[in-house]
Amino acid sequence: MIRASVAGLLLAASPAVAQGAPDDPSCANVRVAIPAELAAWSKQTPVAAGIKAGGGASVTPGQALLVALHPASLVTLAPVPKENGGHAGTLTLTVQEAGNYRVALGGRAWVDLVDNGSAVSSSAHGHGPKCTGIRKMVDYTLKPGRYTIQLSGSQADNMPLLVAKVG
Repeated sequence: MIRASVAGLLLAASPAVAQGAPDDPSCANVRVAIPAELAAWSKQTPVAAGIKAGGGASVTPGQALLVALHPASLVTLAPVPKENGGHAGTLTLTVQEAGNYRVALGGRAWVDLVDNGSAVSSSAHGHGPKCTGIRKMVDYTLKPGRYTIQLSGSQADNMPLLVAKVG
């Protein structure tokens, strides 16, 4: 009981207000700490995804986006993702500095990072912090260059996204 009260006080004292967790009533009026690298999550800029590699908005690490997706039948993804259908789209990510990068998504979707036509292997993946609206996080070790972000299999026609350099 005391632990629950202390935890509640710590959550209430945290600086960031909960972001988009309408399907979880336990998140109502809860404040949570968002990791520093994802601090921009609540300031999403609307952008449009493309329908093929090289199309769509440019992604700047550290900037949160609300990505408008297309019906998957209109989008050409290469390589073809494991999960398709619903809504999909492409974005372009330019990495200036080698390192570990995290792609955070605010909904259920498949995310692939593509370099010269081949999917980049992820180095880690998991869920976002509870009550933040961040549903999925996938980490990649990247070198400087230009990458295509492929989103697919989303039932929603838009997707919150943020790419951040971590570690």
